[in-house]
Amino acid sequence: MSANKQIGSIPFSVGLRLVNPSEKESAKVAVAYVQSRENVDNHTLARHIKEHGTPFSIGTLHGVIDDICECIAEQLLMGNRVTLDGLGTLFVSLSSTGTGDANEFTSAQITSVNPRMSFDEEFVKTLQKAEFENVASRKAQIQAKKQEKTAMNEILGATDTGSDPTGDTGSSTGSGDPDDVTP
Repeated sequence: MSANKQIGSIPFSVGLRLVNPSEKESAKVAVAYVQSRENVDNHTLARHIKEHGTPFSIGTLHGVIDDICECIAEQLLMGNRVTLDGLGTLFVSLSSTGTGDANEFTSAQITSVNPRMSFDEEFVKTLQKAEFENVASRKAQIQAKKQEKTAMNEILGATDTGSDPTGDTGSSTGSGDPDDVTP
């Protein structure tokens, strides 16, 4: 991606968050939450790459992406770091319980393997040039869809059966903040 090319803007809404999350009664501050438009899986990413004019088929691209994911896991399980030029370096860290003496430590003390990624500096600089679009909170979006559905049912003379003819269940990813206050 060209560092100067602007492709879109990051949608966000404003919600309230506790200043001190460990204190339920602490003051709240307004903060930005990303409102993801959709989840892009391997197949969708392959279709997107194809739209950029690659000579490879969507199936080939999908297979390559799947193989890359599998191979990255294999490399990490062998204790290697994997650098994807232009994106960053993937690696693992370990969590463990301690022992009083290094000679007493065994692999039984390892409690988890934690995947990590260190992003490429240029990749981060590109993201830092983002533009932003203030959008309604998830709560407001769901309420608007319900009102739209009710109005459509009234126009059509239908009764609300609880099903949505568009297939939209109203569920989506978002801030997850129950105090999301953007109208």
